[in-house]
Amino acid sequence: MTKKTVKVRGRTGTATMDLTIPAALSREYDIDQGDVFAIETAEDDDGRLVLEYTRVYAGD
Repeated sequence: MTKKTVKVRGRTGTATMDLTIPAALSREYDIDQGDVFAIETAEDDDGRLVLEYTRVYAGD
């Protein structure tokens, strides 16, 4: 799988952050607004944060 780079964006008035899902991945995997993802965090051997998202619900 090709590695993609995404940028974290803040939301006005909250500490919540957004990560962008590239359009090509959204189309390939039919990801849409309303989908729900579980997130797991870990650190790799170099101490870098690893985020793993698993779709648990495909919305309308």
